[in-house]
Amino acid sequence: MAKRISATKAKNNFGALLEDVAMLGRVDIVRHGRVVAVVLSPCHAPTASELREPSRPARPDPIPPNSEPPPPDEVRKILRDAFRKGSKR
Repeated sequence: MAKRISATKAKNNFGALLEDVAMLGRVDIVRHGRVVAVVLSPCHAPTASELREPSRPARPDPIPPNSEPPPPDEVRKILRDAFRKGSKR
């Protein structure tokens, strides 16, 4: 279990905070009953590889590469239809 101290105490006694972290490995800083920060010693901190999210598959590109834009008349029709659908709500 980590030691908990108030944010004010952490600010006013920063040296003591560092000593506690060195001895305990973790200190939670609390403001208004909620943990607002966690101070970890290097031996307890996760490595960069542990912090990385698992890789996700790439999303397919919604617009195919080298595709031609729709002709202006088609764009007008698409926008007109979308506006009409939106105004019926």
